[in-house]
Amino acid sequence: MDANTDDPKFSARAQLRLATAFLTRLPIEKSDAPESEPSDTDAEFPEAGDARPTLAASIWLFPLVGFGIGGVGAIVLGLLAWTGVPAPVAATLGVAAMIWLTGALHEDGLADIADGFGGGRDKAAKLRIMRDSRIGTYGVVAVAIVLITRIAALAALADWSIGAAAGAMIAGATWSRALFAPTMRWLDKAREDGLGAGAGTPGEGTSWLGMLLAAALSLLVLLTPAGFGVILILAAGGLAAFLVGWIALKQIGGYTGDTLGAAQQAADAAVLVAASAIILG
Repeated sequence: MDANTDDPKFSARAQLRLATAFLTRLPIEKSDAPESEPSDTDAEFPEAGDARPTLAASIWLFPLVGFGIGGVGAIVLGLLAWTGVPAPVAATLGVAAMIWLTGALHEDGLADIADGFGGGRDKAAKLRIMRDSRIGTYGVVAVAIVLITRIAALAALADWSIGAAAGAMIAGATWSRALFAPTMRWLDKAREDGLGAGAGTPGEGTSWLGMLLAAALSLLVLLTPAGFGVILILAAGGLAAFLVGWIALKQIGGYTGDTLGAAQQAADAAVLVAASAIILG
């Protein structure tokens, strides 16, 4: 199924509500939100013909929601730093605010991917483990490594400039969510149910619009501290998401909702690491 943002049946407002309902735990009305369980990144979404926009048609607005998520983290980081809280603590609590706002949706996907790919012997076993709500050793270690990397990079930036750290936090949250669309277009669905089957495939125009929106927003917050290094920062995020997709292709032959969550986490961390290296270097 191919979905485009110019579907006359649905407004950008309806699409934004659906994107917000999926990416955050904000109390969006049930009539506009996807019918999903909060802990399951492979939840079902409305098909074409439903009275709601599809997730694929709404995906161009994911960067805008990501900008808001990153903005919340940046505000927490800035307020804590202003009150004299040490940079590492402020960075930790800023990231924690983002995790709370999203309900740890993408962290859960990363944990499931790590457990499935690390513990499954074949595709069926990997997908079965990924569906298990319990988190194993591989998942705990993967989430811990990514969280520590994000916090360490932010703390280093915050020690130099709170504004640069806030900009990197917002850019990471924004750009990493724009990469959902190209991943969904590049990879086949790994199974016949779950997010991949219900979300549809973003149209080419939808994908490019979301990427351009994310690039513009990232440029807005990072141009001053990073200059044209922003290009390298975004490239690092894209490469990280690509590597997660490539591993998923080799392991399970395509993507699931967990794959998208893991790619988001990897891209976010890569943006922060690259930003710290370029801005501080």
